[in-house]
Amino acid sequence: MDSKNRLGDCEVCSNDAAKYCCPRCEVKTCSLSCVNIHKKELECDGKKYKTAFKKLQNFNDNDMSQDYRIMNEFIEAVGEFKMKTRRLYNLAPGFRKLRYQAHKRNVRLQILPNSTMNKNNTSYFNQKLNKIFWRVDWSFHGTNVKFSDHKVPEYQKLNDLARKYFTTEFYGSEMLEKMQFYVSAGIKDVIFLMKTPYGKYYELDSDDSVSYSLRYKSILEYPEILVIMSNHKDEFSDLLYYENVTFNKSMKTYSNDS
Repeated sequence: MDSKNRLGDCEVCSNDAAKYCCPRCEVKTCSLSCVNIHKKELECDGKKYKTAFKKLQNFNDNDMSQDYRIMNEFIEAVGEFKMKTRRLYNLAPGFRKLRYQAHKRNVRLQILPNSTMNKNNTSYFNQKLNKIFWRVDWSFHGTNVKFSDHKVPEYQKLNDLARKYFTTEFYGSEMLEKMQFYVSAGIKDVIFLMKTPYGKYYELDSDDSVSYSLRYKSILEYPEILVIMSNHKDEFSDLLYYENVTFNKSMKTYSNDS
């Protein structure tokens, strides 16, 4: 039995016998040109939809194997997540207080015990002052330059904190050469992007305080901020992330551990 009998005519050009069937939308095509046309017109990526509904009479051994693999992937992902994000009571007391206070400020703080970032996390909550003091890391796009600020009070504004990195007095001659582009541009010509746990970035307002900048956002251990030139923003348009501001209002777990 030939391809024409099995697949019929091409559903794009209707001129030739179909040779291919799209794994995702099942459109029949005869050539690479028609494949590309169908992807563009239907906005189809051509990748098989793993969790698509399939009628029982059309269910076969291959579908069963695929469902089994998906189930195993899910079990492994859940296991890895549980291992990385241990329950709050397994954290050191200082980090338990820090995470509780962050939650009260509507900050989704994720802490990974025994990780490299966790060992470097100098953020803490000062109970007497009722303030969080953060570690903040800075990196500058297009350079290999990184800085860390410690004991940053949550009420400090980002531009006041970062201003020193845009002055010639802060650097020696070798470091100034690496940073001269940013020093020349000045702090008003840059954008602050904070790294998310999901591999993307939040855009921050440099006039906001650290505390306000973190509201309704997720961070891993402590804020990591990427500084970019304003005219490079388009390069990061696909990497910008907007957090769902709905927070779990239940404080039971945190209240028991605080």
